[in-house]
Amino acid sequence: MSSSIGQFGGSALSLILEASVKDLNAQQEVATWQSSTGITGATYADLGSSRSTVLSLTPKVTQVEAWQSNITNAQSTLSVTATGLNQLVSLAQTLSTNLLGISGTATTSQVAAASSSATSALASLKTVLNTSDGANYVFAGTDSNTAPIKGSGTLSSSSLAEQIAASVQSLNGTNASAVFSQATTLAGSTDQALTVFSASLSVSPSQAVSNQRAIMSGTNGTTSFGIVATQSSTTSSSSDNSTGSPIRDLMRDLMAVSSMSGMSSNTPGFSDLAKQLYASLGTTISQLTEQEGAVGATQNSLTAQSTLLTGVSSMLQTQLGDARNADMATVATNAANIKTALNASYILISNMKGMTLADYL
Repeated sequence: MSSSIGQFGGSALSLILEASVKDLNAQQEVATWQSSTGITGATYADLGSSRSTVLSLTPKVTQVEAWQSNITNAQSTLSVTATGLNQLVSLAQTLSTNLLGISGTATTSQVAAASSSATSALASLKTVLNTSDGANYVFAGTDSNTAPIKGSGTLSSSSLAEQIAASVQSLNGTNASAVFSQATTLAGSTDQALTVFSASLSVSPSQAVSNQRAIMSGTNGTTSFGIVATQSSTTSSSSDNSTGSPIRDLMRDLMAVSSMSGMSSNTPGFSDLAKQLYASLGTTISQLTEQEGAVGATQNSLTAQSTLLTGVSSMLQTQLGDARNADMATVATNAANIKTALNASYILISNMKGMTLADYL
């Protein structure tokens, strides 16, 4: 009867100990996982009575996070848009100052300087309108992957600029208003053979407004944001001689002035046209400034919505945490107890291997 109890590995006691150790190991794995993640269970099934609460709250948290991400991306676009609009206002103000200077008595050299400045401004205008926030063209509306100004050529050498220049060069003592009207018609054209804008932006100013981008920013629906290059003013009405779009009007005026080189106040019709352009620019500057204000208002609205969503997210996260997060003090106590029980089991198993049947009996 000197055989060790280890020879009876299939005995009931051995099987009970093996099952106990296996169960303790499983409990230790759970405790280790809870300790490292802070969450009660790895699957919904492990959450017990909290499962339905977690299932209800998780998609809500995900939705709020998506709204907040949408707002963050929109705010990035709006920040770049606001900077671009500020640059457009600056271009318009410079042109207005130059026109004021040549609307009265102006020498050929003074007009040439204004013309050269307008040509340079056209290059800047294209750069601004084709501005990207790193992912989207900010003035392109919903077709944000397509540059608003098409092609690689300069605006000053475009077909539109050439036709406006031809009209300006036809000035005489009586047709300044007709020249201005024709330039307006040309600048407002949606014909792809003439316009410098992409196909998606070659629409009426009112249609362009509907091409504004929009995001889901909450349960109340979508928020439209940004400025489309060819859209109408956000508030005030256009002047009588307008394309309906302040950016198109600015482009028209720049192209008209850039084609005035060689003229002076002695050129028939020159002063009259210069004065009409100057008067029109006043409205254009006001409308561009209004668009800046509209962008700022949208930024403020989205900031308020983001603040609200942050509060909602915090509340939901707290509720979700209460439902799924483990009590770390309890986890630590359980882990220590499990470790103690395992050590005791291993010691018992080790001792059993050296016990004889007589010792056992």
